[in-house]
Amino acid sequence: MLKICKMNLENKNNIDWNSSEILMQLIKEIRTPLNSIIEANKNFLNTNINPTENKTSDIIFSSSREIAGLIEEVVKLANSNKTAAEVPLIYKIYYANERVQSMCQNKINPDKISKQDSLWLMKMENEVHKNIKHKDLNLYDLSYKMAVSERQLHRKIKNLLHLTPNKYIRVLRLHKAKQFIDDYIYDTISQISYAVGYYDTHYFSKLFHLQYGIFPKELLKERRL
Repeated sequence: MLKICKMNLENKNNIDWNSSEILMQLIKEIRTPLNSIIEANKNFLNTNINPTENKTSDIIFSSSREIAGLIEEVVKLANSNKTAAEVPLIYKIYYANERVQSMCQNKINPDKISKQDSLWLMKMENEVHKNIKHKDLNLYDLSYKMAVSERQLHRKIKNLLHLTPNKYIRVLRLHKAKQFIDDYIYDTISQISYAVGYYDTHYFSKLFHLQYGIFPKELLKERRL
């Protein structure tokens, strides 16, 4: 059972660390070696045999190490996942791409953006990604889901990111398109273009080039080599 749990930890990208079911499963997995320790201790206390002459101490030692190692992995992976989740994607895109930086009217400084606003941006990103296949992402609908007026949505994004909402959405669309290419999810530019809401592949390619300095067709060709 412990081996199964370790295999699940290695496949951490498929784990929802916010799921109570996952936590219960981890507890169940830890319980097996823990019971071994408890039983070994009972046997140790009820016998007069020198522990160096039997395997009781070995059981306690190996089981303890298994539990400690498993707990350490859980904490490390959970913390790393939590850290990643608390950072809006746009920050990473911005600092990794000078072309995106040039699109902004001013420098984005995450240190001057409150945690509440960062959480708001993550919620906004989630709404965009949920509807990324739609050709027209209606700002009115987005503002409704974000519990602000369309005017407030425009002002908030401009104040935080120094971008218009449409440019912000475009950056997210094209970033997703690049991920599709990097992961080789689709075979053609048309498929990638449609997947991120651009039905004109030529226009999509032009925008992609502006953001990444390379046409998507060239990048896709490189990934195939």
